[in-house]
Amino acid sequence: MNLLASYETLLGLSQEMEALARQQAWDALTQLETQRAALLAALPATPLTALPIDRQRAIAAKIRQIQTCDKAVLEYVLPWQEHVGKLLARLAAKP
Repeated sequence: MNLLASYETLLGLSQEMEALARQQAWDALTQLETQRAALLAALPATPLTALPIDRQRAIAAKIRQIQTCDKAVLEYVLPWQEHVGKLLARLAAKP
């Protein structure tokens, strides 16, 4: 798989993760995050500057879209995480 195709796949996973976060489908979201992390770890260490300028721009656009998805996911995950943390703290305080 070429580098641009890898980033397109990452973007697709990120978009799915955003949809799952909106649905509060936390288990499925976690599975996709694991899949995405594995794909990220497998990316070649090719510097973007070694690619033709049109590829650099296309990959940069994908990265910006991925970052937008990540931000949206956090808008759902962080409040949920805070809420669950408070619930767990209350449960832990009980004898």
